Amino acid sequence: MNPQEKLLLECSRFRVHEIDVVDGNGRTRSREVIRHPGAVVLLPILADGRIVMIENHRHSVGETLLELPAGTIDPGETPAVTAGRELIEETGYRAGELTKVYEFYSCPGICDELMHLFIATELTAGEPDREATEEIENRIVSPDEVRSMISTGLIRDAKTLVGLYCLLERGG
Repeated sequence: MNPQEKLLLECSRFRVHEIDVVDGNGRTRSREVIRHPGAVVLLPILADGRIVMIENHRHSVGETLLELPAGTIDPGETPAVTAGRELIEETGYRAGELTKVYEFYSCPGICDELMHLFIATELTAGEPDREATEEIENRIVSPDEVRSMISTGLIRDAKTLVGLYCLLERGG
């Protein structure tokens, strides 16, 4: 922890700190920021080109969102290890190959969470190992369905949009 930061709240997956910043007029102001260990998001592509997505109930927004699988990096894990673990936990699929393609900040106005996007291929189906609090169902979609869901506003999760735009950029 930076000595100029004050810990305000410590939770199981993140911490909230107060930091001092100097504005354009030279005045010091306090801001709250969320410190996060980082996360992964997966773009699982089946051999026939369809994408494994999840319907995930998000209590924070009171909605079930259509998302790509994702999860927080545990202490001591590399992003690649987290990616393999989260894919199995949330979907049941195991990847023969994981390829990291991007890193991006999820919400840099308030949080330092760095997300690592992986493409998962050579998938083998299996049973998911979901956490007791997760309300998740798999949903397999075609690239054409992805285009339609994006254009109609059905997909509203930022990390999922980043991953799906990556798919479309690659000709999916």
